[in-house]
Amino acid sequence: MRKLNTSQPKPARTTGQVRIIGGHWRRQKIDVPAHDGLRPSSDRVRETVFNWMMHQWGGVFEGKAVLDAFAGSGAFGLECISRGARDVVMIDNHRPAVTAIQSTLTRWQVAADVRHADIVSTCHDLSAAGRVFDWIVLDPPFEQGWLTQMMPVINPLCHKGTWLYVEVEAGLDTELLSTYGWEKVREGKTQQVKFGLYRRREV
Repeated sequence: MRKLNTSQPKPARTTGQVRIIGGHWRRQKIDVPAHDGLRPSSDRVRETVFNWMMHQWGGVFEGKAVLDAFAGSGAFGLECISRGARDVVMIDNHRPAVTAIQSTLTRWQVAADVRHADIVSTCHDLSAAGRVFDWIVLDPPFEQGWLTQMMPVINPLCHKGTWLYVEVEAGLDTELLSTYGWEKVREGKTQQVKFGLYRRREV
């Protein structure tokens, strides 16, 4: 396991915490930086989603490449790391959120690719570098049209077996995913959100 230096970034102002569900750092809590529009997935939703992926991957996260494209609190990417994934890219355009993720990684003494950057341009950069991912997580801010914007951007980052998790506001039509080659495998809903797991298929 590659180690980081032990210097701690300055902590951001927080509005709460989310919990790691499973793996080496199970039950540890992650601070959620205060920021308008930052809406971490609930522990219950994430537990459901990771149960889905544990079933699909036979419980094995080691060797998997994961892209958390709207990292926010980092809960999805950090959960993957806790479960053994070491090729994890987390992107967010909010500096305090990135600082909080880096602080958690420093505490865990684990390295990951965490970027304070524009989501779309960074995905283009990853594609140009030849990167592909086994699982892509899209949990963008609500009511900003991100799902439509991201579909053409993420497809070059996929192989035939890539999985996609999407979490959007309840009531949003997600049928456009099928036109970009995604087949819905599982779906769930709460009062506020619709979330689903999709599998890449040939078009």
